Amino acid sequence: MRDSGYIDPDPVTATSNRGARTEERDVSNEFRKLILAVTTLVFLASCGGSDGNGGNQNPIIVSGDLVDLSSDNAMTVAGVVAEEVVEDNFLKSLTDTGLPVVASGNGAAVALSNLAAQQLPPGVLGASIPQDCAVEGSVDVTVEVSNPLTITRGDRFTFLFAACNDGAGAIIDGDFIMTVTDFEGDPTGNAFYLAVNLELAAFSIAEGGDVTSATGTVSIEIDSRTPMVTTINVSTGALVVTQNGVVETLQNVSITVSEDDSVFPTAVTVQQSFRISSPRLGGDVIVSTTISLQSSGEEFPFTGELEIQAAGNSAIVLIVLDSNMVRLEIDLDGDNAADEVVDTTWAELIAAAEAA
Repeated sequence: MRDSGYIDPDPVTATSNRGARTEERDVSNEFRKLILAVTTLVFLASCGGSDGNGGNQNPIIVSGDLVDLSSDNAMTVAGVVAEEVVEDNFLKSLTDTGLPVVASGNGAAVALSNLAAQQLPPGVLGASIPQDCAVEGSVDVTVEVSNPLTITRGDRFTFLFAACNDGAGAIIDGDFIMTVTDFEGDPTGNAFYLAVNLELAAFSIAEGGDVTSATGTVSIEIDSRTPMVTTINVSTGALVVTQNGVVETLQNVSITVSEDDSVFPTAVTVQQSFRISSPRLGGDVIVSTTISLQSSGEEFPFTGELEIQAAGNSAIVLIVLDSNMVRLEIDLDGDNAADEVVDTTWAELIAAAEAA
């Protein structure tokens, strides 16, 4: 049975027309907070200004050409990839279980499971419930579940935001739909398996002058059935992300993160592959993990290896030396031999990406 987590609600009143009568419904403030916690979490960077609701959740993406690798752009290419792999961004927000989100649990994985497991307030099932946000804007909420006492495959949570400002510092816009595709165990405890699809249509958050939006469908699997270990798989065929006006596309994304809480700081292992197209690169690169990245706590990875493929079989092999230093073995002519070797720091790589 679901843990209600139901605190004496501070109700938000909403109206809905059914036939000739208007019906008032109370939507739990706790449920509302959880909705906003999840939607805010999946965009750590934040953003605003979408083109409105109802966008295409499965964008058609035409792959660009692989970037021509040179001595001049190798640092930038490696930096953009490093930023995508280790910095706070959309995909990392979905796989990071160490972020304080809501009182009932930590991290994106727990927040998603809490949303699926939340005891639903009376009147919220089935119908679309328009709600005014605290400061300005609105959000329509539709919850479709087959059994309100448990999580079931096919449970669906739809949030249609219209410049929603609840006074928490973020303005949320666009469509966010979560559908449960598989579940077993107890989401209110420590052992469960949860699989969901997130459909994002011009979904955006604006906060602190930063702007991030995304359109696409992301599949997430969260497995905490092994004591002290949480494994998260994230995949998407195509995702368009815009940050402060810069549009980047991610394709064929596959990320597996394992976090072991039996040691302190938490031991993290990551495997990932993806194709990224960015104006900062001047084209596309294909990234794959050849040796799993491993980190401890919030530090940069201290071991692991990535291969960054570019045009003409050219490539950069990024070798992690420790939590501060990395080595770039740069093959410019595609003969599988390094033409240049550069030792640098994680911080310098991130700075190169930010300067692009």
